[in-house]
Amino acid sequence: MNSKFKYKLMVLTASCGVGMLVNSVAYATEPLLPLKDMVEKVVTLNPEVQARYHKFLESGFEQEVRRGEYLPKADLVSTYRKQEELVKTTGNAFIPRMNNELVLRQMIFDGFATSNEVKRLGHANRVRYYELQSAMQNTTLEFMRAYIDTLRYRELSQYAKDNYVVHKQLFDRIQERVNAGVARKVDLEQATGRLALAEANLLTETTNLHDVTARMQRLYGELPPNTLEAPTFFNGGVEPTSADALKVAYTHNPDLLSTIEDIQAKKNEIKTSESRYMPRLDLQARKNLGTSSDGQFSASAADVLELKLNFNLFNGFSDQNSIKQTVQKLNGAEDMRDKACVDTRQIVVIAYNDIAQLKEQYIYRSQHKTSIENAREAYHKQFDIGQRTLLDLLDTENEYFQAKRSMTNTEYDLQTAFARTYAGQGALLNKIGAARGALPEFSREQYMDSENVCHAIAPVQMTVDKAALLADAKPFENVRLSLAKPSELVKPSVNLGVSPEPKGQACSVPDVTTRVREWATAWRQKDADNYLRFYADKFSPEPPLNKEQWTQQRRARLSTNGKIGLKLNNLEVVCDGDKANAKFNQDYSLTTYKIQKIGNTSCEVCNMKRIPTTAFSDQVNKELQFERVNNQWQIVRELTAP
Repeated sequence: MNSKFKYKLMVLTASCGVGMLVNSVAYATEPLLPLKDMVEKVVTLNPEVQARYHKFLESGFEQEVRRGEYLPKADLVSTYRKQEELVKTTGNAFIPRMNNELVLRQMIFDGFATSNEVKRLGHANRVRYYELQSAMQNTTLEFMRAYIDTLRYRELSQYAKDNYVVHKQLFDRIQERVNAGVARKVDLEQATGRLALAEANLLTETTNLHDVTARMQRLYGELPPNTLEAPTFFNGGVEPTSADALKVAYTHNPDLLSTIEDIQAKKNEIKTSESRYMPRLDLQARKNLGTSSDGQFSASAADVLELKLNFNLFNGFSDQNSIKQTVQKLNGAEDMRDKACVDTRQIVVIAYNDIAQLKEQYIYRSQHKTSIENAREAYHKQFDIGQRTLLDLLDTENEYFQAKRSMTNTEYDLQTAFARTYAGQGALLNKIGAARGALPEFSREQYMDSENVCHAIAPVQMTVDKAALLADAKPFENVRLSLAKPSELVKPSVNLGVSPEPKGQACSVPDVTTRVREWATAWRQKDADNYLRFYADKFSPEPPLNKEQWTQQRRARLSTNGKIGLKLNNLEVVCDGDKANAKFNQDYSLTTYKIQKIGNTSCEVCNMKRIPTTAFSDQVNKELQFERVNNQWQIVRELTAP
């Protein structure tokens, strides 16, 4: 019986190998399309990218439209008039009803409105350019997700097919043994459930493959080829630290660069609005085409060359309010720049951290798969000599399938994390080696650095001190006792020799230190509800405030506008049973922002800029007294000294 089953497995393995060989030969006949070419097709033909591209071209023509204000304008003016004759005209003083004039105008001075508007539209053109770059990066990232997922689910689908075949073979074998009366019927029920699970897994993976193929078709424009090139774009790696990765992102991220260009555009828009306070000077020439060679109508048809000066004295405060309006546009542009800073930081540091975590996780997944594979082989050998049952083989097959899935998912998640990091840095296309043709290269201007206020400060990557976990863990015997059934824990005639667990956990300096830092974080983030939860119900503030007055005061201060800066220096924690004291030097500041005019020109607004101002700051020595309340450290007393 065992030898017969072993023969079936050998036939199955051989048939799978032949099938894979046939598929590989079929795929080999299809030319391999490089990933670079596929990405270039996506960034060239994708509708969203195309829409951004045409916006970029549109903004360039808009600048040229305004640049035309520098050139003269020629108009042919035809008029037909019917005028009341108060005095009878004589000779050539007659004014004709139909007249044609050639009018030539040239702007001499317009308060620098045209020059500033051309500069504004130049920056607007660069905004559209970086928005196009952002769309290309984001679309490429979305395509790479679909590309990597296609590779993932093709592999997982094959795993699911192999897993189903093995489960079906084992199910048939168990069914034969049950029908022959040498196995229990409950074994067949369990095998039936395992087979159903294998069928469900197969359906899930094939559905996932169908869905990701549809995603690829949407982005790529057609169905993906049967053979996909294995990605190598991540071979260059990333920067040694997350802060270094952020510095690269703050230099090249197109979303951030577009907001900096928008700030420059708004500054030029302010100057354009200020031009209304200056005079406008135009040169105008008129040639009357109705003049005849015999001098008829010569009095009314004289050529004119004139210099016109227009100086606006009062415009209903519209000009003043227009400047104020553009100043608020500048403030909004700076706010969007700040938002781009924090958004970029979040995207890059999370993706960078995922790379480090998934690299380590892949090692463990690989070890798990190798160990389960070895155990699976050992189970098959033990089954041949009667030391394992068919259900044991089912167990190992299922665990082996899950181990392969986990390792494969980790591998492709790692590739996706690299793609996310590169996209956040604005470098994904360069890493792949792809580019869209017919795009200009803009040099990096000085204001790119002066207007970039982003700080490359990244959260500390979380690491687990496994040695500390083991040192703080309960003895293994105690753990086993805690997992035992209540009837197994206590027997009247047996003395276990285990002392009862203490009701409260001992004070831990790291735990209290973490609690203090979480309290400070809630304060910095102005999260009033979370901040107040650190204080116990019996907390008593320093006089003259009572608990209710103190709570109202804290909520009011945490709701004020501005940015809170809080540093805890020389933090020392002392434990005493279920109590603890934390002493430190507290450096507190509140920064607000206001609009300030820079320069000494006579105009109302020459250059508006948002200036940070320290509204309040102090340095005090603080002591927080903690007690364990409901298994959590809470503040019962807060003392402040100069």
